[in-house]
Amino acid sequence: MFYPTPDGPLVCRCVWGPEDVDLDTTLPICPGIADEAAVAAAARDRHTRAEILDIARRTVEDLGVDMEVLAIDLVESDDGRLIAVYFRAPRRVEFSTIVGPLARRLHARIDLRQLRGRDTARAVGGVGVCGRPLCCSTFLPEPLPVPNRLASEQSMASNPLAVTGACGKLMCCLRYESPYYVDFEAALGEASVPDGPGCPLVSACSRRRHLEHHDA
Repeated sequence: MFYPTPDGPLVCRCVWGPEDVDLDTTLPICPGIADEAAVAAAARDRHTRAEILDIARRTVEDLGVDMEVLAIDLVESDDGRLIAVYFRAPRRVEFSTIVGPLARRLHARIDLRQLRGRDTARAVGGVGVCGRPLCCSTFLPEPLPVPNRLASEQSMASNPLAVTGACGKLMCCLRYESPYYVDFEAALGEASVPDGPGCPLVSACSRRRHLEHHDA
């Protein structure tokens, strides 16, 4: 099927069955079902991109530049072919040593774009500790900053490895799961306890003990 994007409709495959959900926003309207010609064109485009990515990586390796090419993108341009090359590097890279050889091998203008942090994981993709594809490379339109406060509120601050994502920063799920912890805390504070000796209610998310009933 076709899926609308800022760069135009793209051929995509539906991988999830229909279900009823409550949404705060409207869903995108898909232009329709992709025909065989569109599917074949998309396959050729993927093959072309894979070839360009391989050439870019071999060129960087031949030049001996300390950088890793992560992805490429074919950018529409009025004055010829333009290829965006996304990379990461431990230090500053001299673009002048790379752009020329890449342009000659790919017969196109080159736009080098260095990625850091969450943008790197978003471009490469991967699987999180939950066993699902990374949120930033699937459904999150734009990763947002995740403050350390959220890890503390969810009692995860003492184990940095448990809250560190593939990007090396705090996992995005800490942010969008935070409201559920807040709701749980509110429900816990309103909970009633049976008559009898002190019955402490322990919050699994904050580990704070709430004593709702005292000895008579």
